[in-house]
Amino acid sequence: MSKNELNNPQKSGVISHDELNIVISESSLLVPLAKSKKLAVIHKRSQSMQTIEKNPVQRDEIPPSGLNKEVKGLLKEAREQINAKIDEIMVSYPPGKKNKMFTLRYGSPESIKQMNMKSIFKHLAIVKPKKFTLIESLDYFGNDTLSKKAGSSR
Repeated sequence: MSKNELNNPQKSGVISHDELNIVISESSLLVPLAKSKKLAVIHKRSQSMQTIEKNPVQRDEIPPSGLNKEVKGLLKEAREQINAKIDEIMVSYPPGKKNKMFTLRYGSPESIKQMNMKSIFKHLAIVKPKKFTLIESLDYFGNDTLSKKAGSSR
């Protein structure tokens, strides 16, 4: 090719990048999931993360109804202690394995929040505040766990 042909792609039969439009309509894996254990694990994790996002856990900011000011204050303080302890424990683990190692040792944070306060404080080895007996039968969200047990036995 001569210099003129390189400078003028229309004459040389070369297609310029402006004229070339490629559309990929199908996105398939180069290696099928059935043949790669690592890809299967990654796919499974992504699927489980999507289901967690679809079913969110009850929000921390929702105030429990029917509780007096003292109990609400104690419950808020207990939540802060629990969150701080979970964060403190998570920081001690390596960055890529925080959630996995925490879950293996203590259970998932969501399952911990479903326990009653007495169990949570014992499980995470947190010092109980004064007047803890007012909230020890409540779960993380302020729901009474004793009434749940009594209602299920009937």
